[in-house]
Amino acid sequence: MRKKEYIHIHALLVEVTRHLMENEEMPAETLSTYDALGTPPSGIHKSKQKHAEAITALNDAIGPWLEHTCADRPVRSRNGP
Repeated sequence: MRKKEYIHIHALLVEVTRHLMENEEMPAETLSTYDALGTPPSGIHKSKQKHAEAITALNDAIGPWLEHTCADRPVRSRNGP
């Protein structure tokens, strides 16, 4: 993948994270590893590797939290109830 694609995925994951924090009550502490990296999606001067590390950190934080929190919820269809 190109650096631009990594930055795009990074930005999308940050938006998912914001949604989870605002609407699903995901605690900010869940992102401590990601925050420690200091690589925001807007950090276009950061290397491709740094963005890849940030993506991995977000995935490692969000994935287990979703599995634990949302496993017992029914899946909602986008087309109706």
